[in-house]
Amino acid sequence: MDDRERLSKSIDDDAIIRSFYLDMKTKDVLTKIDSLSIRIAEVQKDIPFNAEVKGYIGAVDTDGEPWILKPALSREDSLYHRICTLAFLMDHWMGTLSAPTTVCTINGKKYRAVKVVKNSIQISSYNYMDSPFIEWLRMDLINRWLYFDEDRNPNNYLVIRNKAEKPFVVAIDFDKADFETTTMKISGTEGKFGWKRTEKTRFLTLLRPENFEGVPIESFDSRLKAMMAIPKDEIMNLAKRLVNGYCDDANMMATTLATNIESRRQYIDKYFRKMFKLQSETRNTSNSDDYSMFGASFLSTYGGNK
Repeated sequence: MDDRERLSKSIDDDAIIRSFYLDMKTKDVLTKIDSLSIRIAEVQKDIPFNAEVKGYIGAVDTDGEPWILKPALSREDSLYHRICTLAFLMDHWMGTLSAPTTVCTINGKKYRAVKVVKNSIQISSYNYMDSPFIEWLRMDLINRWLYFDEDRNPNNYLVIRNKAEKPFVVAIDFDKADFETTTMKISGTEGKFGWKRTEKTRFLTLLRPENFEGVPIESFDSRLKAMMAIPKDEIMNLAKRLVNGYCDDANMMATTLATNIESRRQYIDKYFRKMFKLQSETRNTSNSDDYSMFGASFLSTYGGNK
C-alpha cells in the first residue's frame, strides 16, 4: 500500500476520495485534470470569500465540480502556474491532501484554475497547536520546504471532515512556490533545528522552530520516505507533461525542475535525519503551554496574507 492509498484508507469517505482524485495514480490525475472541460459558471455562487476578494471567478468542470479561476496575465504567468501544479501532484503522490490546481484554456484564454475544497473552514478556526493539527503541520513542513513555498499563513490551510467527523487538513494556494531556483534558498540551521529563508516577508510554516523540539524522527519518517520514494524519472515525466506547450524547450525545463527537486529532497532528508533522534532517545516537549494560543493569535499578530 502506497502513501496515497494509506491516506484514502484513513479518510474512508468516497466523496472526499473522488474529489481529491485519491482513487487514481498521480500520473493519471494529471491526465484527468488536463482532460477536464472547465467553463465559467453562469451563477457565481461557489466562490470562497478569500478568493472572491482576490478577483477569482467561479467555474464548473465536466464532473459538475466547482473551481475558481483567475486570468493568466502572460505566457510566462501561464508557465509559472503550470509549474506550480507540481506541488499538488507531488503532494498527491506523498499522500498529502492539497487542492487540485492547473492551468486551463477557456475560449482561447488561459486561466489559473484551483478546485474548490467543499465544506471546509480555515485552520485559524481551530487551535492548530493541538493534536491532530500540529502533527500534520510538522510533517507538512517537509512538503513546503521541498517546494520553496514561503506563503504558509492560516489562509493557506483548510480543514475538512469526513463522514465520521474526523478532521483532515488541506493545503491550498501554491502560487508562491518556486521550483526553478537552483540554489537552496531555504536551508537548515546548525546546532538546533530551524531554517533560514530568502523571502523574509513570508512564512514557511505556521509553526516556530521551538514547536519541533523533542519530536522524534518517527514523526517525520513516513513523509521523508514518501518524498524520497518518488522515482526521479517520474518527476521528470510529470514536469515535462506540465510544461510542454508552455515553454520553448520542455526537455530542458523538465530536466531543471527534476534536478532541483532531487537536490532539495536529498538535502531535506539528510537534515531532518541529522537533527531528530529516535523516539527511544528523546521526549516530545514541543507542544508546551507557552504556545497553546499561537494558532488563535496568528492572524491578529501578523494579519492575513503576507
